Amino acid sequence: MRGVLPPTVALVLALSLRPLFASADPGKPVAVRWWGQAMVSIESYWNLQIVVDPYGQMVGYADPHLSADLVLITHEHPDHNNAGIVGGEPVVVHGLDADGKVVPLRRILDRMPNRSNSQWLDADADASRSTHEITVTSIPAWHDDTQGGERGATAMFAIDVDGVRIVHCGDLGQRRLTDEQLRAMGHVDVLLVPVGGVYTIDGPETAAIVKQVKPRIVVPIHCRTPALKFNLEPVEPFLAAVESSCAIEHVNGNTLAVSAGKQGAPEKTRVVVLQHELWRPNAELAGLFGRMESACRDSQEVFRPLSAEQMNFRPSNGTHTPRWNAEHMMGRELLFFTQIFAARDSAVAPLDLNPAQMPPDYHPAHPDWTGAEESRQIERASAFVRRFAYLLDGVDLDQPAPGSRWTLRRLFGQMERHYGEHTANVRKKFELADWTRK
Repeated sequence: MRGVLPPTVALVLALSLRPLFASADPGKPVAVRWWGQAMVSIESYWNLQIVVDPYGQMVGYADPHLSADLVLITHEHPDHNNAGIVGGEPVVVHGLDADGKVVPLRRILDRMPNRSNSQWLDADADASRSTHEITVTSIPAWHDDTQGGERGATAMFAIDVDGVRIVHCGDLGQRRLTDEQLRAMGHVDVLLVPVGGVYTIDGPETAAIVKQVKPRIVVPIHCRTPALKFNLEPVEPFLAAVESSCAIEHVNGNTLAVSAGKQGAPEKTRVVVLQHELWRPNAELAGLFGRMESACRDSQEVFRPLSAEQMNFRPSNGTHTPRWNAEHMMGRELLFFTQIFAARDSAVAPLDLNPAQMPPDYHPAHPDWTGAEESRQIERASAFVRRFAYLLDGVDLDQPAPGSRWTLRRLFGQMERHYGEHTANVRKKFELADWTRK
């Protein structure tokens, strides 16, 4: 394993050792979701979405009906390469070329404000970047312990988003990583690693990889579940192998919230065992969500066609600009729900983006954003709340929620009315004699 690396592998590792672009965005956690087998989605605050190793339905898991901006495929086994299951118009990236070699990759997924489509850029390209870009790097690995002599190569993908580094190990079959691979990985916040054996490392072997990498968090994937139609080892042998050195947590649902943390090795790696099924609210909570989100979508439709000038329109009657109304609605939803989320998971911090209340004190956060972009910002806030809604599990609807003065029933009702009232106020501005038509 420590011989001379093939030229293609050496090139990929060299690329992966360059400085990273991703910057920390404290309090805006990334959502990591496991859907079964090795299929994982990664969702950022900016609402960029990546799916890794989408499975074929022959494996037994249901179609999760995901959409994405980017699909990453570590290798070409049919339980990892079903890009057709992912909706939207994603860029599809294959980790292996036609000869089965790992493709050198270091690129940026981004979407600039006031643009509807994401971009897939070379990391060294001279192009405008947002502060929400995601860097994706390939790291060569093997499906076996003979540098691919038995089962070929697999790509690992390092994904840097909002200050968090996530490494998806694909169908890793090596019992030990090389020094070059460890350097390419660097500090890992979340390690998504197979534990089920057969054609990958198994539980005790995965424990040895965890000891090498020393990540903040490990999420075991590619293991037996009741839904899987073929035989893999369950997660328990892996947990038994790490229980003395790691803190093990079982999560109700398939989602992990992770935020930028301090660099360096943690005192104890967290092993977070996810379910492969999405947490779903009960019927009563689902109804409250549905009504709030319907009012939110109605607001988005009103703002979407407005120009930046119209969003900044200052009415002669002294009332607020349309932009203030958009920022205020979005800001209140984010603040009130993140106060609850933060009380239940330290990966989430309260997000207060609410603008000043009085018109003379108001300074727009993004005066150049069009109505379409402000609409996307409202959508981002709504998606954020839904993404981490599993943190509401077990909260009484009629008692003050953790970290909040609101009960959930009152909060959902308030937000539904809030979107309706402020959207109605914006519509009234269109009837003013001085309303700008540009």
